Amino acid sequence: MLEKNKLYRELWYPTTIYFKDIENSKELNKQLLKDIYKWKDEDEKGIKRSNTTGWHSAVSMHQRKEFKPLVDELFKMQNEIFKDEDYEPNTTPMLDNMWANVNYKYAHNRNHVHPGALWSGVYYIQCPKDCGNIWFTDPAPARALDIPNFNPKTKRQNHQLREVYYHAVEGRLIMFPGWLTHEVEMNMSNLRGNKGHRVSVSFNFKQIWKPQAVKPNKGGHSSKAMTFEDFE
Repeated sequence: MLEKNKLYRELWYPTTIYFKDIENSKELNKQLLKDIYKWKDEDEKGIKRSNTTGWHSAVSMHQRKEFKPLVDELFKMQNEIFKDEDYEPNTTPMLDNMWANVNYKYAHNRNHVHPGALWSGVYYIQCPKDCGNIWFTDPAPARALDIPNFNPKTKRQNHQLREVYYHAVEGRLIMFPGWLTHEVEMNMSNLRGNKGHRVSVSFNFKQIWKPQAVKPNKGGHSSKAMTFEDFE
């Protein structure tokens, strides 16, 4: 029984963002930097997506053996998310694509989403001071039509924010829904040469049925992209 005259609040339609700081990331990042710059030297042109002036590798990074240690970390976290979200136990995460980003000074990534991805994310390898943060915008833009005036002396509650920023932190792994609009600030680091670059890895996961799983009549995904077992 609900109490009379008591104010109740229920939060619906939340947007979940997961993050963790990878253990022993310094050693991992040191090797990743070498391998990414070697790849960049081999393919200086790269490809164009949401990046402005920065280098964006081909999206086949997860198929290159030298990046398997990072791929393993991505699967560990994605499996934790599958469990935390209570997904169908006969499904498994599938890494659809993955790429490296090298953002020079003034480089940034325009606001965008990742169509077809259940979960997307970023892993930070090198983050000099003032290299730019990632920010996410409210997925319900209609709320901006009439924004209330809040008490300026108190901190805003999460559900009252229209955008949220995450600092670029070396060794940090962030995962968010692929439909969530996000953007990366301009790299304003004053360090010269490669040390002034913001270096990160982005990726997309899908949900697929395990082999021999009994599937319902509707739903599910299929793809030729690699699964965790392919890396073993």
